[in-house]
This record gives sequence, structure tokens and C-alpha cells, in this order.
Amino acid sequence: MKKYLTTALVVATPMLAQAQSSVTLYGVVDNAIEYTVGVPKGHVVQAVSGNWQPSVFGFLGTEDLGGGLKAIFRLETQFNAFTGATMSGSGSGFTRRSLLGLSDAKWGTVRLGYFGQEDIGSRIIFIDPQVFHFYGIATLVRGRNWTLTSNGIDYTTPTIGGLTFQGQYNLTNNSNWNTAPTNGLGSGPGMLGQAQGRSDGAQLIYTGVPNLQLRTIYSEIRDGKGQFSNVYTASRSIVFGGVYTMGALQFYAGGQYLSAPNASDAGYFSTTPKTYLPPGVTVPSAATHEWIGVAWDINPAVNLRGAIYHANANNGNGNATLYTLSGSYALSKRTLLYTQLGYVQNSQTSNIGLGNGLADPYGANSNDDPAKGFRSSGPNFGHGQFGAYSGIVTKF
Repeated sequence: MKKYLTTALVVATPMLAQAQSSVTLYGVVDNAIEYTVGVPKGHVVQAVSGNWQPSVFGFLGTEDLGGGLKAIFRLETQFNAFTGATMSGSGSGFTRRSLLGLSDAKWGTVRLGYFGQEDIGSRIIFIDPQVFHFYGIATLVRGRNWTLTSNGIDYTTPTIGGLTFQGQYNLTNNSNWNTAPTNGLGSGPGMLGQAQGRSDGAQLIYTGVPNLQLRTIYSEIRDGKGQFSNVYTASRSIVFGGVYTMGALQFYAGGQYLSAPNASDAGYFSTTPKTYLPPGVTVPSAATHEWIGVAWDINPAVNLRGAIYHANANNGNGNATLYTLSGSYALSKRTLLYTQLGYVQNSQTSNIGLGNGLADPYGANSNDDPAKGFRSSGPNFGHGQFGAYSGIVTKF
């Protein structure tokens, strides 16, 4: 028996050696100090982790299966580098993504798993003038573009004639179509840990012209009842934008339309009485969002970015404009210093702040909501908010 076993191992060893595999441990550690003026009680100075890029660690793996086919996986979690606590996502494991799939240069890539921060709606970040900075593409839509999603399948084509297509579909694992099972995980910024219905989307990327990238993205997130009930957490999103590079400059422009045809008080306020709103204002069922910006690589170490974002919500909810300026200085290929300034200017019936959609969701803040006394980091209606932060980030 030992002889036959030894022979089998000798025969199998060359076959196993042909399947080359690799696993990479990687991570980002990002900490900053932030100062914000215009919160309900005055101003706040706070330690924050992940204002330039989220603090994460993960594993990235590939195995060559031969003939151009590879098995791939990615496991990643996010944490607060000031406290060490795991944050953002589906629990205490790999909170940002856990994916497994097959990739082929000729046929494309199929992946299955928890897409988390790779939800297709979040791909808007690649046409954001501020890229990973905290004040940017998601600020005026209260975090709608920082979505999470689980139970997904994703397919990306090879690039053909400058075009790349990606489609994503996320199951609810529920017998009742579109709706969420009890204790289903959330997706929108105000739904983390709450029930979420079906979500899906697609994007088309065009890079057929030198120095030009165009993207159009459609995504949708349903609430636990399978409806589009909240512009900022359960809605349809259509995005179009692009980036044009001219030497050391990159020019950005884009627009977004959000629609929640089933919008209702219940979709925004889970408890009664309803959060106080200005006279004549009802919950929004649609919002528009536009932006322009420019980035300048002054030299290999120094980068400056400036951008303006504008959003308008219907049903009397007013409009807001975000002005941003940021800079970074690379100390090495892995470590850089960064800073950003941001100011939100609100119309009389708007109270959008510089938060992430969790700290300042739709509705009044603690000063303007005598019924609920809700605490929020957003400004009073018609008031602005200014913020600034500086930090350091390193990668490994």
C-alpha cells in the first residue's frame, strides 16, 4: 500500500505544481484630526479614521488554472485605527467585501459573495474629483453613493473597442420577491444592519479615446418591503460622467438623478411623531446632483484637487452646494500626508451637512426637532457647515 501511495504522490506533484497560486496580505492605515463648524451645538474637534481612504486590511488571492483561467478571491475588513474597532458592514468578519470567482482574459470575470464597498453604485467614486476624500460625491446625497450589498453575483466583460460592461445582481434569499428576510442586512447609509430588499445595477465604461474615461451607471436599492421609499437609502440612481487628462491636469464632470417613487413618511421616519420639517415641505421623491472639478499633479509628490457639487431635492426640500479643496504630499510610495477643506451652503429649507448619511440623515437636527429631540451633526435649516481635516495614511 505504501508503494502505491508513494507512486500516486509522485505522479500528482507535477500536476499540482502547474497551478501557480499567490496570496497577498495588504492594508491601509489612515488617521486624521477634523474640525467642524456649524453643528447644532457649535463646533467639534474629533479624531477620525479613514477620511482619505478607509483603514482596512485584507487578503487577495489568485490561482492559475491554466489556459488563461484564474481562480480569484478577496477578503477585506474595515476598522477604526484610533480605536481598533471593526466598522462599516455586515458584522465582525470581513465587513468590506468577501468575494470568490473566476477570471479569464478572453471571457471576462465572474464573482460571487459579499460585494460590500464594491456595490456597483459606489463605482461613481472613479468620476469624483475628490476621489477617496470624505467630502465629495456622497456628501450632498447623504451617503447614497456609499452603499453596501450582500448575496451578490457580478460579471465584468473584457474591454472590447474601448468598452467594458459590468452587471451586478444581489439576492435577498427570500421567497417573497424583492423583499428582505427578517434580520436581512442593510445597504443604504441609513440601513446598515436593517432589512434590505433586492439591489442590482450595471455600468458601462468607455476608454476608447486617449486620456478620456466615460462612465454611465444605473443602480437600485429597495427597502425591506421591496419599495423605493427613500431617495437617500432606497432609490434608483442614474449617473453619467467622465474624466479627461491633459498633461498634469485631470478634469472631472458628472451628474446624477435619484428617484424614489414610493417615497412616504414611513420610508424616512420609522417612528412617530414625524420628524419636524419646515412649513410646506414634504419628503422628497427625487433629487438631482451635479459636479465639476480639477486635479493637478504639481510634481510626483504633490497633488491638489478642487471641486464644486450641487444638489436639489424636490417637494420643497431646497438645494445645497458643496465647495471643496484638498491636497496631498507623498512622503514615499506608501505614505502620504493629506488635508481637505469643505463648505456646504444650504437654501432655507435644506440642512445637509458634511456627514456620512448616518450622523446626519434626512430630517431635522436636535435644535429643530422639538418632537423627537433627534441628535444630528447636520446644520440648522438654511445654515451652512464648514469642515477641515489633516491626516496621514500609509499602505502595506
